[in-house]
Amino acid sequence: MKGAKILIVDDEELIRWSLSEELAAAGYRTLSAENVDEGLALVEKETPDLILTDLRLGRRTGLDLLKEVRRGHPATPVILMTAFADLSSAVSALREGAADYISKPLQLGGLKITLERVLETAQLRTRLAETHRKRRDKYNFDSIVCASPSMAEALAMARKIAASPQGNVLILGESGCGKDRLARAIHYESARAHQPLLEVNATAIPEHLLESELFGYEKGAFTGAQARKKGIFESADGGTVFLNEIGHMPAGLQAKVLRVLEDKTFMRVGGTEDVVVDVRVLAATNEDLEKAVAEGRFRTDLYYRINVLTIRLAPLRERREDILPLAELILGRLCRELGRPRPPLSEETLAAFREHDWPGNVRELRNTLERMLILGESGFQPRRAPAGPAAAPAAPDGSLNLEEMEKAMVKEALTRTNGSHQKAAQVLGIGRDALRRRLEKFGGAGWFGPVKKAEAGEGDAFFAAHKEKAAELMKAEGAHKPVLEGRCAACHADPKDAKKLAAEYKPLCLSCHPAREASLKKPFLHQPFADGDCSTCHDPHGSKEGRLLNQPAKDLCAGCHTASDEALKKAHFGITELSGSCAACHDPHGGDKPKLIAGGKPHVPFGSRSCDMCHAPTGADGKAALKDTPEGTCFACHSDFRKKGAEAVVHPPFAAGDCVSCHDPHTRRRDALMKDSFDAVCFVCHEAGLKDNHPIAGHSTTKEGKADPRRKDKTFNCASCHDPHAGAETKLLTFKPGACEACHEK
Repeated sequence: MKGAKILIVDDEELIRWSLSEELAAAGYRTLSAENVDEGLALVEKETPDLILTDLRLGRRTGLDLLKEVRRGHPATPVILMTAFADLSSAVSALREGAADYISKPLQLGGLKITLERVLETAQLRTRLAETHRKRRDKYNFDSIVCASPSMAEALAMARKIAASPQGNVLILGESGCGKDRLARAIHYESARAHQPLLEVNATAIPEHLLESELFGYEKGAFTGAQARKKGIFESADGGTVFLNEIGHMPAGLQAKVLRVLEDKTFMRVGGTEDVVVDVRVLAATNEDLEKAVAEGRFRTDLYYRINVLTIRLAPLRERREDILPLAELILGRLCRELGRPRPPLSEETLAAFREHDWPGNVRELRNTLERMLILGESGFQPRRAPAGPAAAPAAPDGSLNLEEMEKAMVKEALTRTNGSHQKAAQVLGIGRDALRRRLEKFGGAGWFGPVKKAEAGEGDAFFAAHKEKAAELMKAEGAHKPVLEGRCAACHADPKDAKKLAAEYKPLCLSCHPAREASLKKPFLHQPFADGDCSTCHDPHGSKEGRLLNQPAKDLCAGCHTASDEALKKAHFGITELSGSCAACHDPHGGDKPKLIAGGKPHVPFGSRSCDMCHAPTGADGKAALKDTPEGTCFACHSDFRKKGAEAVVHPPFAAGDCVSCHDPHTRRRDALMKDSFDAVCFVCHEAGLKDNHPIAGHSTTKEGKADPRRKDKTFNCASCHDPHAGAETKLLTFKPGACEACHEK
């Protein structure tokens, strides 16, 4: 965030001067103060964007400055720096609200990255607060028109409900009558307003993803679940969850939702422990739930649990007193959004508004006004809803059969779009999930373009038409699973045209890889993945490279990202050659961080992107290198291990300074940055069969996962008895030889 104003507070003039020069050269505006009082005066006068202060400032410390700033300017981030790094001062600073904590001597490269990160975070928080304020202004009871008695009664009920932070609410009404706006108003007018409001539409998310979206999942719960993820209920803890279209919720999920409502607990997908949450649930539906209960589509106990507080919103045709006030209010909002002058509505138009039945309710009224405003129409001509992409045929006996008409419309839409479910749903004006339910209802799973999906091998129409080529691809190393099984029609729609797929790449691939659907909800997406062009990176038939990549990752990325590009070179600390796996740091699909930086718990230098702590400036070949041997580099921070070298027995990898043979220098996948479990790492050098005749075999092994009888919270591993670095005893034992025999016979 170049141009930001940074206040530097330090009692050493040389440090103030050098930091000011460096940060000014990097594009920041700087101010400096010698002590707390000067710093506070500049905070009031100049309002800096960030404060960088020393911890030791004489009589008053950086912690005193932090407390004063937090009291008067809570949105201003403060970073503390000191040469006296200790745990207690770090904990105190973070507890008081410090944005970060760094030690002297400062590494300018890492400092600048930290400043940029903290400034970006502060800017995001400011935007979030502003967004929250705007949403509170937009969604409140005063913004809801209630000229009719029925709407006034509903709003009075909503005000009473909002006055209490507890109680589940059910909002009933036709589609488009304002159920979601009323739900948001209840949240933002309640005591939970400063906590999250998370919404989920039961018809907008595929059934197989809805459970993990609501309840989250554990690592390894399904293919692609590489880390634990919180669901809607857990993320909204303390706030409100709005379950829209709950009447369409799959029966299998209704029991889990019921448990949350009754006990405030649930389990993540693949989990074994209960998660406790405090959420208020608002639910809405246009379904007749009593009828759904009678037909067995909706659980009786769930119906009575959500039906504690019920608000019924009448359709617009039954509250005509609201039509004109709503039109005036919506027209004003649209004019502000579109930057248009407000046109007058003629008496004829107002009369037509009053007479129209508005089957689409408030949504139809808004769309009508928006169309009139954009097209400059002065009069109102009611429009009938389109029958569909094609005129539905009448039944043979001359009567109209609704189900047959709907079936014909779905067939026609699929025919027009060559079997693309996504495009067919758009033509019909419904969601893909709604289309899928209709296909199941009509038995239309085979309506997939010109070729019906077939079984593998000879029964596959596409396989039969391209038998020689298919056989060649099946034998290739790394063949894609559908290719290996001869299921060509799983992807191809027309034997005469190999380029005609059964669907677009994104829905086609997601049909087999549903876990990737969660990646699409990430705030930052890799552009090819966002565009749905999976073939940019993956070969749909097969590849020797892992994950069906078209070519090695470094070559693949180099096709779009030129390492010598100045911006990319700067971001990689001067490296001009992509020689490793880009996926080590970046998620190739989508992530929660800018530049798709992979998540997890990184090693501190890697997490702060202070690559120059370990890596030297690049040489003429453009490749990264360590400043020193791994031993020399690691000991810069882990100096306590130097004295281990003087022990009587030293572990050979440690003696050679080869720390990376056991530790991962980037990510903490396990304790102590271990690359893998202890037995997996140790058995690389030590014969795996050793464990069968090893004393530890009499107790337990990490693979068996039995608890250490001496400590309930630990399991046995090699480090239980051996020091992995150095020790005084042979075989690096951490206790005296013969200690086992004190309790155990040989």
